Amino acid sequence: MHSHIHDSNVCEMATISSQNKKNIYIFIFIHFTMSNNVWRIVLLSILLFLAFSGCTATTDETYVSNNDVLFQTSTIDSLIAGSYDGDMQVCDLKEQGGFGLGTFDRLDGEMIVMDGEIYQAKADGHIYQVNDTITTPFAAVTFFEADDTITIGSNTDYASLQSIIKETIPGPNLMYALKIEGTFENISIRSVPAQSKPYRPLLEVVAEEETVYYHENINGTMVGFLLPYYIENINVPGYHFHFIDANKTVGGHVLACNLTSGLVELDYTYDFTLSLPESSSFSETLPGNKDTLEAIEQ
Repeated sequence: MHSHIHDSNVCEMATISSQNKKNIYIFIFIHFTMSNNVWRIVLLSILLFLAFSGCTATTDETYVSNNDVLFQTSTIDSLIAGSYDGDMQVCDLKEQGGFGLGTFDRLDGEMIVMDGEIYQAKADGHIYQVNDTITTPFAAVTFFEADDTITIGSNTDYASLQSIIKETIPGPNLMYALKIEGTFENISIRSVPAQSKPYRPLLEVVAEEETVYYHENINGTMVGFLLPYYIENINVPGYHFHFIDANKTVGGHVLACNLTSGLVELDYTYDFTLSLPESSSFSETLPGNKDTLEAIEQ
């Protein structure tokens, strides 16, 4: 993000200086008509070159790609507290990224965003496509572009998979989008049903109403993020995955897995954009609790 700020200032300065080009050109014209000396012609040619190239040079700089942005609507604290009313339509969410996860209005299932499409894993464990007008109270998306890959060639459990990824990334302070496609010896996933007001906190919903599904010998994709711990209260620090099978029939929040073989793709993300809801339920949300979040994720 700091590189964006730095480059934009340079471009702004170049733009301001371009507004004075007219005065420069008048000065050059007067000087040129007053003398035929060769050295003046050379000098004026240099000035003209600098005047015209001032802003052009900045456009050749390498900027952080717009694709290297993690966009998020609302915060995990708000969701944990029971703020389940959708605030953003999924058609608007898709404009911010085609890869990610979240949930839906009234906490109606788990959201999987992949290849520009949004899928809903409802409490029955099945996948449904959603229309563009449905809303989300919490989601995080990016435009996925793999910066690194890891091939998994032997049976790997969830903890080992996380360790392999940790050994590959450059450090703990960046945000990473992770796509894991392969064959799973088994995978445990969960979802929750839509809630009615007055909403209960998320921990109560998960403890009392989650449904866990266990699948064996299944092909599919885990979609998720590895986020730094300084993002606690905003999103889930550490690993967070949702799953969808290759036939797009079943899915949910990943609790555990054993990967027989597969490919891990990592997208290093350098910028973060947070969109906050305007609802009173969000404004009145109290800070979350680390232990509560860990209990929900397990």
